[in-house]
Amino acid sequence: MSELKYSVIDHHSMWSWDPPNAPEEQAEIVFVWNDFTMEGSVKRWQKAGKKVIVFEHGWNSFFDYEVNKKPYMADGYLALGKNSKESLMRSGIPEGKILIAGNRNFDNLKTKKEEHERPRVLYTALHWFSDRTAYNNEKLEKIIDTFGSSADISIKTMSNTEIDIPNGVGTWFTNIYNNKNLFPEIARGLSGYDIVLTPKESTFDFIALLVGKKVFRIGHEGEYRGQTEDGTRNILPLSGITKELLSKDTTLLVNLKDELIPSIETEDILEWVSEVV
Repeated sequence: MSELKYSVIDHHSMWSWDPPNAPEEQAEIVFVWNDFTMEGSVKRWQKAGKKVIVFEHGWNSFFDYEVNKKPYMADGYLALGKNSKESLMRSGIPEGKILIAGNRNFDNLKTKKEEHERPRVLYTALHWFSDRTAYNNEKLEKIIDTFGSSADISIKTMSNTEIDIPNGVGTWFTNIYNNKNLFPEIARGLSGYDIVLTPKESTFDFIALLVGKKVFRIGHEGEYRGQTEDGTRNILPLSGITKELLSKDTTLLVNLKDELIPSIETEDILEWVSEVV
């Protein structure tokens, strides 16, 4: 199937299989990170006889179709695992249009086990559709009040993070754009922390769970979600910000094996697209 020509519209460095072998105009298949946000392009590609395949561009992203009733229009979908496939099917997408493919970015991630003199707490600041500086500031203040005397506190930021960082709080910035080393960098960086606190689970927090870090959800969408903004899916129960989290184990609402499979090969994906879709 290597003779099939395909192009890739990537997002946050999530495409992890073999690089595209053709420009968009010459491609028979266009792999995209989303369809409902680029409806015009999807219809144009399909009208030109190209197959459009959406790959799950971040952990939890495929649940948008079910949770937020997003329209689907692609010819096929590459899901990370069983749970996202079943969610797509509940949203109305036929099973034959879905392939569980995993993602190479999540394969073989490793982090070192480090011993720290004091516990190290990492807050993954919320990035949202609109400004949530006040929300992040409030969460960080509560974390400092709770753990400041007994733990070292840091905050995980990206280019669009909105928060005021006080003196004495560490920072960890990650570049999520065009960074093919993003996932191993995150896994290695997590060795510097003992627990991760997050308002809502993100791909970053999913990586932390995969490498065995303790992760706790300390926010619920009623705190940060506007009335017209999209909802989210949770796999962690809501936890209060208390010192007990330092000695508590993470509880999951799902089986991680159902969230993600080991990735399949590019050839297997192309064969499925040519024969099934």
